[in-house]
Amino acid sequence: MNRYTLSQKLTWLIVLALSVACRATPATPPVESPSPAPSLTILDAVTSRQVGGDYVPLDITSQFSPSETFYCVLQVADVENETQIVARWHFGDTFISETTYTTEDDGSGYIAFELTSQQPWPEGIYRVDILSAGSVIESVQFSVAKKSAG
Repeated sequence: MNRYTLSQKLTWLIVLALSVACRATPATPPVESPSPAPSLTILDAVTSRQVGGDYVPLDITSQFSPSETFYCVLQVADVENETQIVARWHFGDTFISETTYTTEDDGSGYIAFELTSQQPWPEGIYRVDILSAGSVIESVQFSVAKKSAG
């Protein structure tokens, strides 16, 4: 005796037909994603008043006087040759300047960005955003005040 009704038999036939059709359909090739961003690890990011040999930060601080030059120093590892690193400097929400550095070797070390002005800097909060492959990977905030505290 057959327990399935005609409706149930048709349902099973449709499921079986769809199953066979799905297996016979060629697979769509995967969409190729853009190449991955170059490798870069930031071990430390600081602001300083000076840089030494090999761009090591000297006189690290987060508070500057209006007449000082700002340095943002990155300690990096696992950097690939020709990696572009961008420093975007801001005063509050106002964009000041952008500098792009392209690495020349693989490896580890320090990278320093500098921002100077002929006029005294306005007092307030500043920020430098570090970007790689178009994305912010680090931000360092600092301030300018009339009295600099080391």
